[in-house]
Amino acid sequence: MMGIKWLLGGHHVYIVSTWTISHAASIMLYHLLLQTVNTQQSAGVSPGQPHLLQYKLDDRQDVEKAVNDLSQAASGGSLYVIADEVKSRYFRTVCDKLLTQVPHLHLWAASFHHEDAPAGWQVEYLTRPLRSPPAVVREVAQNWSITDFRDVLPYSERGVADHTDGPPVTRLYHGEGHSGDRPRDCVTCGRDVASFLLSLRVSVTENVTTTATTVTSTNGGTTPTCLQWRDVLLLDWDDISDDSGMVKGLKEAGIPVRVMNDDDIDDVATARSDVVWVTDGPRVCGLERKVVVCLEEDLNARFYSMSRCCTHSHPDFK
Repeated sequence: MMGIKWLLGGHHVYIVSTWTISHAASIMLYHLLLQTVNTQQSAGVSPGQPHLLQYKLDDRQDVEKAVNDLSQAASGGSLYVIADEVKSRYFRTVCDKLLTQVPHLHLWAASFHHEDAPAGWQVEYLTRPLRSPPAVVREVAQNWSITDFRDVLPYSERGVADHTDGPPVTRLYHGEGHSGDRPRDCVTCGRDVASFLLSLRVSVTENVTTTATTVTSTNGGTTPTCLQWRDVLLLDWDDISDDSGMVKGLKEAGIPVRVMNDDDIDDVATARSDVVWVTDGPRVCGLERKVVVCLEEDLNARFYSMSRCCTHSHPDFK
């Protein structure tokens, strides 16, 4: 990872969150780099330090603030910046202004939209689906951002053998006999999801994936695995509260579930608490979990939520 390389070179690394949706991913990156620093210091090495800066670059005032903060942080004319989950019409402005003010600018940025790169900058397209199994990739590939608008590039070939295709998607339906208008409002849907999660908790002998409620689990193998509650994310497209039927149903079944508030982003990003976190899907862009529960069935939910599901590796599945 470029940030680790910069830290080991003794440089200060500035992790920049460009909008609300990138906060969780930026916090996760900050803590990963901090772990590297702590490990190196324990070994008697003095690396650089990571710094976390959060902005809302849709606000022109924050654009100027970001440029001023980063320009002043440059040491000896050099500046090292990482920005993940970039999506802001003003991000290119920040980059261009930094180029004029910092003689030796080192900036690495990533975005799922390929049109956000400043003109003339080196661009690499990372389209190989190495994190999720084919069953999940096929679902995500149906999103209109890929098929119609084409502001997200389609997947390329994986290039290495798939250990498992993953299961076909299984849907748990909100229908007759259920309460509320949507799965998030329904206690019965909460109980159904709880039953599924409890079965995963005990033993998983094959891959399971489910969506509208959609549960995506990619455990890839035949050896039983031990999932923890922190391995699960439950994502809605809108805000969901403790009073929702879904959360009530989960709690009644004994699932340790918590609804994420602004103060919890650090905890969610680092998976510190062993609980099932419930939140609005776009608020955790960039975070991955072994099991993802999606409470919407539209294509945006597939893109933002199902793409959060990564492959769970155990000793016989490298």
